[in-house]
Amino acid sequence: MNTSGDDKTAASNWLVHQWIVAGIVSASARFIPIPFVDDAVRSQCRRFVVSRTLSSHQPAIPIDRLKPYYSDGEGCLQGCLGMALKAPIKLLLFPIRKIASVLTSIHSVPIEVLRLVLLGRTLDRYLSAGRLSGDPLQSAQMRRAFEGAFARMDFRVVRAGMADALSSVRGWKTAATGLAKKLAGRRSVESEGLESPPEVEQGAQEIQVFLDRPETLALFAEFDRRFDELMSAESR
Repeated sequence: MNTSGDDKTAASNWLVHQWIVAGIVSASARFIPIPFVDDAVRSQCRRFVVSRTLSSHQPAIPIDRLKPYYSDGEGCLQGCLGMALKAPIKLLLFPIRKIASVLTSIHSVPIEVLRLVLLGRTLDRYLSAGRLSGDPLQSAQMRRAFEGAFARMDFRVVRAGMADALSSVRGWKTAATGLAKKLAGRRSVESEGLESPPEVEQGAQEIQVFLDRPETLALFAEFDRRFDELMSAESR
């Protein structure tokens, strides 16, 4: 995939592969029957995508300055208070939410992979263009622009194609869920990386081939356009 508008390189292909693997693992957290573990895994995977993308550019920007871009937290006090208030409700609804997430996985797994790919791709694009300041305010603006652009996209065709790509790989779900369980027990995945099993690697390769199609790249270009429009509105 051409991640920054320039010629495709081996490095960019490697980076896209990392994003896809993280997306598959993040999506597979829904199959773990333990409350709150899925949230923890998704958070780890988002941070991993940002960390890997930063490392590929070697900028002098600490990853924590980009926390508003990749994290769902709202500050320590507010975030902890919000979690404490929501915890009893989440526990009560957990069985229903878990059943629903498994039943809808054919649609939601590709969407989660797309989310992490675009999260990394957008950051990579801004780094390549020298447009990332490392200001937490800009990071928060990028997060709002990302969510706005993502919500307005029609991913139905791409979602179906990615689901078909994964369906051709036997055992990816079991392997990815096992990796998600291991990830849930780690404090950080940045230094260790994601040592994905062969089934996950094959699934990521199949998805990467699909994402390189012209129609998919055209859809990503449309996402870029909408993101940039929303960022312009944020900075006014």
